[in-house]
Amino acid sequence: MNSDKLINENNQLRENLNSENKRYYEDLLVYIRSKSTFNREKDVEQLLLDMLHDLIDAQSNGESAEFYFGRDPKSLADEILKTLPKHFFDIFKIACYIV
Repeated sequence: MNSDKLINENNQLRENLNSENKRYYEDLLVYIRSKSTFNREKDVEQLLLDMLHDLIDAQSNGESAEFYFGRDPKSLADEILKTLPKHFFDIFKIACYIV
């Protein structure tokens, strides 16, 4: 599945979240997207979609996003982003555009 389809699915599935979980997840989503400049977009979007599926499951079991993921979404996001591979060829392309 390409990035656009992953994003569209994410947008649709987010509507299944209650307001508290949606706010938490969207904060997490924005933070991860803003910090993932050197990661492949498809990898990031797949990760976000997987996390959303997990949150929907947790919500159906009566758990909040804060309970499931923890109170500090930014720290969680930073730890998760460390696990994604960097794409140095993309970094090189960006550097070439700047020069």
